[in-house]
Amino acid sequence: MASKLRCYIINNALTFSLFIVYSGFIFLKVKNLDNYNFYEGKIIGLREITSSHTSGRGGSVLINRNIPEVEYYKGKDTIRYDQGELRLVTNFELNEKVTILENKENEYENKIYSLFYYWIDYNELILFLLAFLFVFGYIKNFIK
Repeated sequence: MASKLRCYIINNALTFSLFIVYSGFIFLKVKNLDNYNFYEGKIIGLREITSSHTSGRGGSVLINRNIPEVEYYKGKDTIRYDQGELRLVTNFELNEKVTILENKENEYENKIYSLFYYWIDYNELILFLLAFLFVFGYIKNFIK
């Protein structure tokens, strides 16, 4: 049995590495949801941010992003804030209903519960890729 598993891992190192790291990533993200309270809210505005970056040849590149402004109700209080983070994809519309995650330990730490605002974070994506490369390299070099 162990030799069949070893052969499968060696022959499918890429798939196995992705499966192991992805499973760990999803487990940690789901476990992290215990640290948040959930509230229903809505998008009340989209603030457009334009940033300019100069390229190596002297030309500049303009990048436009929309930062969502959110309103949600906590008891009798109405709380408004903007997400404050530039994300690669902002696909919200005005008056769209969203779920807000509020940290149980720090009520000023809020997130929109969506793909690009909770599940895919730049730092975690980099760690995910590094973990994948480590597991894949370990399988290719040390399991024989």
